[in-house]
Amino acid sequence: MTNEVSAAVSAVNANVYSFCKFISPNDAGTTGAHQAGLYIPKNSISLVFNQPGIHGQNKEKFATIVWSDNITSRCRFIYYGQGTRDEYRVTRLGRSFNVDDLVVLVKEDEENYLGFLLRSAQDKSIFLDQFQMSDDDTNKLIDKSLFVGSFSSEPQELAPPATDTRTIVPQLNNDLTQNHSINFRPKAHILILLGEELIKSPVMAIYELIKNGYDADAKSIHVTFHNIDRIDDAVIEITDSGTGITADVLENVWFEPGTDFRKPVNIDGVRTIKRSPMFNRIPMGEKGVGRFAVHKLGNRIKLVSRPARVIQDADGKFVRTELLDYEITVSIDWRRFSQSRYLDDVGIEWTMNSDPATFLFKDSHGTFIQVASLKEEWTRGMARQLKKQTLSMVSPKNDPSKFRIELDFGNWWLNNIPETSSLLELAPYKVTAFVDKDYNMTFDYEFRLANNNEIGSRIIDNKLPSSELEHYEHNIRGEVIPYLRESLEEQEYENPVIENIVAEFDAAELPFGNLMLEMYSYDLDSMSLRDVTNSPKNIRDLLRDHHGIKVFKGDLRVYDYGDPGNDWLGLDIKRVNNKEWFSNNQIIGYVYLDPETSGPLIEKTNREGFIHNAAYANFVVVLEYILTAFKAERFHDRQRWLKFNQKGTGGNTFADRLQNFRGLISGSGLDATNQALLLEEANRVGEKYNEDRDALLIPAGVGMTASFAMHEIEKLIPRMQESVAEDPVNKFRITSQVSELKDYSEGLLSVLRKGGAVNMPAVQVVKTAVGNYNSRLQSWKIDVSITPGGDDTIMLKADRRLIVTVLMNLIDNSLYWLDTVYKDFKGIFIKITKIENGVSILVVDNGPGFKETVGDIVTPYYTRKRNGIGIGMYLVDTIMINYGRLNIITDREELSGREVPEIYTGAAVELIFNKNQ
Repeated sequence: MTNEVSAAVSAVNANVYSFCKFISPNDAGTTGAHQAGLYIPKNSISLVFNQPGIHGQNKEKFATIVWSDNITSRCRFIYYGQGTRDEYRVTRLGRSFNVDDLVVLVKEDEENYLGFLLRSAQDKSIFLDQFQMSDDDTNKLIDKSLFVGSFSSEPQELAPPATDTRTIVPQLNNDLTQNHSINFRPKAHILILLGEELIKSPVMAIYELIKNGYDADAKSIHVTFHNIDRIDDAVIEITDSGTGITADVLENVWFEPGTDFRKPVNIDGVRTIKRSPMFNRIPMGEKGVGRFAVHKLGNRIKLVSRPARVIQDADGKFVRTELLDYEITVSIDWRRFSQSRYLDDVGIEWTMNSDPATFLFKDSHGTFIQVASLKEEWTRGMARQLKKQTLSMVSPKNDPSKFRIELDFGNWWLNNIPETSSLLELAPYKVTAFVDKDYNMTFDYEFRLANNNEIGSRIIDNKLPSSELEHYEHNIRGEVIPYLRESLEEQEYENPVIENIVAEFDAAELPFGNLMLEMYSYDLDSMSLRDVTNSPKNIRDLLRDHHGIKVFKGDLRVYDYGDPGNDWLGLDIKRVNNKEWFSNNQIIGYVYLDPETSGPLIEKTNREGFIHNAAYANFVVVLEYILTAFKAERFHDRQRWLKFNQKGTGGNTFADRLQNFRGLISGSGLDATNQALLLEEANRVGEKYNEDRDALLIPAGVGMTASFAMHEIEKLIPRMQESVAEDPVNKFRITSQVSELKDYSEGLLSVLRKGGAVNMPAVQVVKTAVGNYNSRLQSWKIDVSITPGGDDTIMLKADRRLIVTVLMNLIDNSLYWLDTVYKDFKGIFIKITKIENGVSILVVDNGPGFKETVGDIVTPYYTRKRNGIGIGMYLVDTIMINYGRLNIITDREELSGREVPEIYTGAAVELIFNKNQ
């Protein structure tokens, strides 16, 4: 039997729900039909969902399939229930199939599956024989009761040896078939897998042992290396001052992999918080496998522990400890745990010593672990890396008098490692943001240059006037919704599903409790570093070793967030899309979570972050919101800083530099003829620049508008395909979708047709721009009022493509920010007015309004949107220079005088056309 078949059989028997089928032409996508993915019959619903889908509604979830060839697929499990469709499929499998392949899917839990692909005739035959199945018995859940227990190409009954601890209970049913029961019997090698192969590095192995000491209420942990430069004699010793291991815990917990000793659950399957008896700590170790990490370090382990009894009062408060009158000693040679032996065949001896004169811990409690026969030779680089990691293992908020880690290599290897706290204080940009479970946020920010007092500092804290403070201390639930919506769209959820998820989000508390982000950011160019420090190398070294955003639950770190190369929030990609973002190597950040309330954020067993569940999705979008807010404040001060350092150069824009160049010519001392020639050439350069800028505005605007329309069409086409496949066809739905497609196509054509300034009714241009958003306006229940709505007499002379682009930018901004507010009525008011020598188009919404200054709003790359690139309003402002000007109105009385209804209290932008009209 091949390894593929053997692994498939074992996986089926280890889990409740498994399914197999032969790939059909429809599954393989060779028929040309629009359906995608594996068809799952209704007899196998349990493989896909806990409950059947409801006809008339689509239902979906996302889960991971790990295939036996190490390909991992993030798949979509979907029930198509709309119209006449009534089927289940698994899509986005990320791999191809051949017709007649036998695919086996095994459900481990709701989010994780195993996949096997059997292609040879022999493999298919052997697999089916194991479960007494014929080809006709596939395309359904596998009945494990028919498993014959044989791993050969010929079915045969398995006869266990007399010493086997497994029990096989034959039962006769009415069909005269035998049912068997069998227990798992793991090989001893499984402990090596839990240690050496699950823990990715020696540093993480030591972290697991430190975490065990923390959970045992240790105040200090000493990690000592002896003879580290001689691999044959090298020894690692970890000593903690915790409450030790009792004989009962040793036998009933320590020797039971995967115990829930530190993570008990109640009768409903909900985790019960079990705090430590002395310091009331939430346990960091939950999986019950961390103690096996020592195998990553060496082959031999000796453990000595002196336990203590913790005395508490009637309220459960710590009173004192009482030393127990014994020590326990355990010695293990991991090399005995070979793959050929069963785990219960490898005996481990331990002793209980009651002679105080021979105790290692004579007057104290604690645990000592010695690791010998080390797996790899340690170097100075590894030692310094461990020291740096040790510094980051414990939260910066930790009180060293309550918990500390000491590291000793017995040599000079750890000399001259700089402390981080003083260097962090030099950061020019600092932020501390706190979000509670109800989404109430406080946001403190500071910009200060240690070596440049002339530019001045800027501080945001609770000392600001209330009119300004409300921008930074308020409830952000609504403002996070666009972040969540965009994240779901990126995962290709359908609109109805997105709206359901958003509604659930809107009604629930933050699933992981309170969150705090503390972050320090730097600019790494030489001029900026001179304003910050006299030792730029120290800053660069600090960022090299500690950059990124780390996460802490209580006092201890959650790995591997903030490790080198782990840009888990995608900051580098954001910087590629918008140069005013900071990159991952420019920041040092810390996220603090409450270990008691952050249970829904579940750590992966391999210490590579949290499982990507719904709580994690919320975690990321809240952080993205905070980071975007910080980026906006940072950008404001960065521009001011750059402008200060460039003073005397005439400014940073092309026009400023050109004017400065003209000044240099005038003061050059050249004769009048040469000065005139140079000034004439400078003017030609300026004119050419303006011509090129204007020429590029058209494709820039067209590109932005066309990309929006194409994105919406891309989402519409699959829905139209589903509607066409219905029998009978729903004419109302088809008509509605065709109308939607017509709106998008007309919007697309409006910017692709040949341009040039022409006379056109202003109201028609406005309606074209609004029409591109009809679907979203209806879905989000946002009203648009155009006044006067039917007046074609107010004419506008402009390039239709550019004006549609301008209006679409304004409408898109209004939609985005209206999505963040809680109001019964959400609307956009557009008023077209004939003015002297031109036309005014006023766009006002009832969203939250502008938080920024007018200067920031039209500054390129400035944005508070999640994935915004910050050129929309800059493009609007630049286009309007050709036709008149852009006017941003913040005076409510002025809007009232312009007969704007009082309900529209948000952003107000006026387009004034008074050139060439």
